[in-house]
Amino acid sequence: MELLACFSPVLWDLLQREKSVWALQILVQAYLHMPPENLQQLVLSAEREAAQGFLTLMLQGKLQGKLQVPPSEEQALGRLTALLLQRYPRLTSQLFIDLSPLIPFLAVSDLMRFPPSLLANDSVQQGYRGSEENSLEEDKGLRPMTPRSLAAIRDYSPGMRPEQKEALAKRLLAPELFGEVPAWPQELLWAVLPLLPHLPLENFLQLSPHQIQALEDSWPAAGLGPGHARHVLRSLVNQSVQDGEEQVRRLGPLACFLSPEELQSLVPLSDPTGPVERGLLECAANGTLSPEGRVAYELLGVLRSSGGAVLSPQELRVWAPLFPQLGLRFLQELSEPQLRAMLPVLQGTSVTPAQAVLLLGRLLPRHDLLQLDSSALLANRRRYWELPWSEQQAQFLWKKMQVPTNLTLRNLQALGTLAGGMSCEFLQQINSMVDFLEVVHMIYQLPTRVRGSLRACIWAELQRRTAMPEPEWTTVGPELNGLDSKLLLDLPIQLMDRLSNESIMLVVELVQRAPEQLLALTPLHQAALAERALQNLALKETPVSGEVLETLGPLVGFLGTESTRQIPLQILLSHLSQLQGFCLGETFATELGWLLLQESVLGKSELWSQDGVEQAGRLVFTLSTEAISLIPREALGPETLERLLEKQQSWQQSRVGQLCRGPQLAAKKAALVAGVVRPAAGDLPEPVPNCADVRGTFPAAWSATQIAEMELSDCKDCLTLFAGDPGLGPEELRAAMGKAKRLWGPPRRFRPEQILQLGRLLIGLGDRELQELILVDWGVLSTLGQIDGWSSTQLRIVVSSFLRQSGRHVSHLDFVHLTALGYTLCGLRPEELQHISSWEFSQAALFLGTLHLQCSEEQLEVLAHLLVLPGGFGPISNWGPEIFTEIGTIAAGIPDLALSALLRGQIQGVTPLAISVIPPPKFAVVFSPIQLSSLTSAQAMAVTPEQMAFLSPEQRRAVAWAQHEGKESPEQQGRSTAWGLQDWSRPSWSLVLTISFLGHLL
Repeated sequence: MELLACFSPVLWDLLQREKSVWALQILVQAYLHMPPENLQQLVLSAEREAAQGFLTLMLQGKLQGKLQVPPSEEQALGRLTALLLQRYPRLTSQLFIDLSPLIPFLAVSDLMRFPPSLLANDSVQQGYRGSEENSLEEDKGLRPMTPRSLAAIRDYSPGMRPEQKEALAKRLLAPELFGEVPAWPQELLWAVLPLLPHLPLENFLQLSPHQIQALEDSWPAAGLGPGHARHVLRSLVNQSVQDGEEQVRRLGPLACFLSPEELQSLVPLSDPTGPVERGLLECAANGTLSPEGRVAYELLGVLRSSGGAVLSPQELRVWAPLFPQLGLRFLQELSEPQLRAMLPVLQGTSVTPAQAVLLLGRLLPRHDLLQLDSSALLANRRRYWELPWSEQQAQFLWKKMQVPTNLTLRNLQALGTLAGGMSCEFLQQINSMVDFLEVVHMIYQLPTRVRGSLRACIWAELQRRTAMPEPEWTTVGPELNGLDSKLLLDLPIQLMDRLSNESIMLVVELVQRAPEQLLALTPLHQAALAERALQNLALKETPVSGEVLETLGPLVGFLGTESTRQIPLQILLSHLSQLQGFCLGETFATELGWLLLQESVLGKSELWSQDGVEQAGRLVFTLSTEAISLIPREALGPETLERLLEKQQSWQQSRVGQLCRGPQLAAKKAALVAGVVRPAAGDLPEPVPNCADVRGTFPAAWSATQIAEMELSDCKDCLTLFAGDPGLGPEELRAAMGKAKRLWGPPRRFRPEQILQLGRLLIGLGDRELQELILVDWGVLSTLGQIDGWSSTQLRIVVSSFLRQSGRHVSHLDFVHLTALGYTLCGLRPEELQHISSWEFSQAALFLGTLHLQCSEEQLEVLAHLLVLPGGFGPISNWGPEIFTEIGTIAAGIPDLALSALLRGQIQGVTPLAISVIPPPKFAVVFSPIQLSSLTSAQAMAVTPEQMAFLSPEQRRAVAWAQHEGKESPEQQGRSTAWGLQDWSRPSWSLVLTISFLGHLL
């Protein structure tokens, strides 16, 4: 900083006299890499004229393309811009317009510093001829007259973040600016079109049909959400128009929100390659259209009726998002070229295990892999290096290749995803420290995750190397420049405090760009990282500013109680919309729920209005169940409730929501809808829902009696919803199943597609009815095998019926049968399980091991025994970690003595799910403190409270040690580690130096 302050006047003089681009670039890059607190001190101490001039030049450089800022540094550019703005004595309309190219880089809090009046300035932008696709045009081809400030926002809105648009959209609602929404003129609506999708729904619903129709050609590209889109469609769709296909085509992405009935009236779905059908499939691919929904089911009918074999591989690829719903029969009809063409697009699709087995068997038979020798694998690596190998497959193939230790880095990189199977022994044999770090960097660059045991090996090996008498510091230098923040994000917890400020900011920026990488860490790791980042951004026990909150981004959700209470309530209130999109850890969520009820935020829940509920959004679920139950009924009308639940469901289905390990919300959701599903007074009968009521809430909200009393026509439209709700209890399942039988007749007459649609509702069948189901269809069998929740009697019935109907004996079941049976495999008695082919079972273990099988201990022991037979994997003592990873939960059936003899590497191959399902008494008996201390952090976090209750004090300390990755938990501090663990809480000086190098040279 001192050097920069010294040379700044020289560079600034160059900028003034020469308008030097290189000097501007040097200064900007130096500022962007400066710690925030130092940058603030430097800018705020600068002359006002210099700050304003520098901002002007920076803006010009950006507009002319001379100032290049990579995406990773855009957040820092926003900080720099905001600081420079603070040197201005007054914010004017012209200043707002001049700075508009930098708006996308500003934090929400900085945007909010602009007075609302700036948006309603009187100066206008002259009309000019615009694009027919992206603008409304008057008769003479001119855009409507637009306020200049709003025109600036519109022009630069493509680069703005959703939270920025949401903040600006709310500013538009100030009545003194533009009046009430129904009175907004056409030119204003056109000007603020990029902000309209971010208006609160209750305000958007105030738009009149005339206002909506005036923007008819602009809505398809506006990016509307479900609630906003449905309001627009009500004004745009005319079902009496002759050319329905043309109308749907003009709707573009808005057609994703049409109901099946509307589609039927406009253009019935019939052509698997038709433009309407392809448009809807794009909706399914981008997540707008649910694959489990009614429109998707109509599309599946089109594909099934036409037959996939008639489609070219290119035509078939667009149907990939719906493939999990098609079962096995459809895939079996496809040719190998069709399957190969689809494989790349299926990688991001959750195909069923049975489908995955079929694809693997047809495209890459494991028999071939087993026969390949080392030279063949290395010679044909191009065939395999792009495939998304699982952990165990990559380890298996690595072992088969017998990769020589002198393999060059270039050749290692050529192995692609196969390098993810690298063994710890291979890493340990790399002599040069520089080579070792390059290989580690390469591993972290792979698209597949670094497996837990390899991660533990990397950091243990790094400690060993840096503790050597003469570490190779003379050779460490520029080679580290290529390392990125992925490695720092994965840093063990006990080394988190050793990170430099620059390094922690690199991690923070990575988390901002890719929050899913943060969600892959354990809760303890997430909390440690969040606290370390906050420590870097704000002084301890000082209020957390809005800027710090925005810089933390997704890390906010993992702050502890004390840190959360340092957030001023008004700042918290202004950032509620930002928090809506984050994964919230249990500690932060509980504290946030308490803070929301404070008088200066939203107040006591019993005093909430509809506006309060809307403002809280899905954060209402951070409240306690009791607080939710106190929200007045009038604040939770049907529309408000539906919007709230839709927000929660939409978030849960997002990438972040799927990865977030949040708490179960069943009790809170039930409390939220109690005012709708329960009578207002005790002496009134329970309301009987129609399908709209069920869709406006959720199926599990309604009792078995209410479901039984529903009109048959309503149940017909809601069966798919009932089938997809895992919260339905046995009585509710029986009630919904009763409606299905009235609609479709007795179960013995159910067609395969009907069984597929019913899914989990089949649990509601009686024993005799379940026995009568026709189970010979592969799609049917795999559907039943994926249902978790069968009773032991039902498990027995399903598997016995399949064997009887197919005429097979247990000994004839191949790995495809076994995979399709899934959970129902536990319906076979132990003596029957013994007849399963050990070879076939070893092939199916890859998928069966991902299930929490409801087998007894005796059944699990039989299944585990199959794997040690000659046709399986052989003696357990010979198993590598990849075998334990592959067999998953079946490892819980390994005999006590064999588990007790497992080595560190073998233990680290056991999946976290398998750890959690080992019976607590057995868990306590088989694992010593030394073994428990060798668990990876993910494994240790999987140990259940029931298992912990059976452990000795030494064993519990070992688990806690592993959970904290060697850093003592608060309960352990001051206790001795009598069982002889290495003291990871005091890393050697040289390891700390390595971390310092990583931070400063990244």
